Amino acid sequence: MKRRPFLQNTFLGLPAASSARIFWWVGKFSWKGWLVFTLAIACALGRVSFAQEAAPSPPAPDLVSSEALELIRDECVGCHRTGKSKGGLKLTTQEGFKAGGESGPLLEPGKAAESLLLAVLSKEGDPHMPPKKQLSQKQIAAFKTWMEAGAAWDAAVLDRPPRPQPVALRPMPSGVHPVLALAFSPDGATLAVARGGSVELRDATAARFPVKTTIAAHVESVESLAWSSDGATLITGGFRRLRFWKAADGVALGEMTEGLAGDVTALGVSGGTLFVADSLACRGGFVHRLNGVEHKMVQTWKAHDDAVFGLVVSADGLWLATAGADRLARRWDAGSGALVGTYEGHTNQVLAVAFDSLAPRLATTGADREIKVWDRESREQDAVLGDRKQVTSALFWSKDGSRLVGVTDRGNGTVFSAIQKHTGEQRSETAKEQKLEKVDAVLQSVTTTADGAKVAAGATDGRFFVWKSADGKLIPVD
Repeated sequence: MKRRPFLQNTFLGLPAASSARIFWWVGKFSWKGWLVFTLAIACALGRVSFAQEAAPSPPAPDLVSSEALELIRDECVGCHRTGKSKGGLKLTTQEGFKAGGESGPLLEPGKAAESLLLAVLSKEGDPHMPPKKQLSQKQIAAFKTWMEAGAAWDAAVLDRPPRPQPVALRPMPSGVHPVLALAFSPDGATLAVARGGSVELRDATAARFPVKTTIAAHVESVESLAWSSDGATLITGGFRRLRFWKAADGVALGEMTEGLAGDVTALGVSGGTLFVADSLACRGGFVHRLNGVEHKMVQTWKAHDDAVFGLVVSADGLWLATAGADRLARRWDAGSGALVGTYEGHTNQVLAVAFDSLAPRLATTGADREIKVWDRESREQDAVLGDRKQVTSALFWSKDGSRLVGVTDRGNGTVFSAIQKHTGEQRSETAKEQKLEKVDAVLQSVTTTADGAKVAAGATDGRFFVWKSADGKLIPVD
């Protein structure tokens, strides 16, 4: 026998016996009964309505998509992106995700149980993804729900920085203090040297560059430095942290951590604007634009599919250039953050980028041992510099545009000037070269005074060196 709905056997969901008593009571007490009857109906309906409102509802489609796409961004694209498509998979676009790879399509929207994606995510998956970890049942369920709902795609989710997980930093070992960044003040009177987690402010006007002030800046290594345009403030970047210091005496002025997801690998200043390179190895490089006065983040965009190693602002403040581990250099409109041009040609990570202030061109250097000079607008190569025998690990164009300086991982350095467009002749004929006196250190950071007269470079062992660019001779330092 087919079971009838419960309410057909009761009055407003009450047992049948209680329903009979209510009807008897209503008939016996006339208008009073009808009043109570009406109140009973109102209360019952209220109870039914409340129960309906409290019932759980399925998650909104956009939330379902966001959760799954965040997992793709955080767990998948590091190995499956342009330039690193393991198994033939490129998971940075909807088309790439649907196309699948060498093993076929990853999913069939609406048919999660039949998908290759769920198979490789399971504990028994062969191959198993991600290779070195097991996603939780909740995370796998998020993928399943997303596929069953149609596998909607929102590219903006993949372009957002991931949510940072809590990390407890410990003090660095006493013997580890690489000079990952250094910078002359705008007037050239002070050289800031980031040594491990500390920053030394050195007097560049005195013999041997004596220390004026030492700032205990970060627990971790200071990876980037920048001076405010007026030279009054020094900015330091480390792991998920920016700090601001009074340049005169090293007094702390504040810090910022909100919105930072990885290593602050580079900084650029233009007037009252601060640009920050926020890098997560193999997961993405982001640029944040800050109001330098209020330290307020006003814009963020994804600049590269891997870490950003270099960031520089043009002398006129109109352009921003970035160098990425994804083998690309890019130019951006500094005001809007819009992509203006991509410079392709390096066969390995692009380590640094620099603008020429005298001509519409920029220079890049990469782990492929080449320094390339590009026409800024056409994106064609004007010249290729260097001897290709060592990696030029850092690059800096003096503010006046007169000298382009590169230092290598073998302690060599070169000052290039009068750079001409390549004519097909030997590379050495495209520019004048002044070799810097060689040092027994691995150099990985470089800067110059605004006029390019002095060159400073930092080494992995904690030392720094200063040269006169005119003759390449070392200047003694303490």
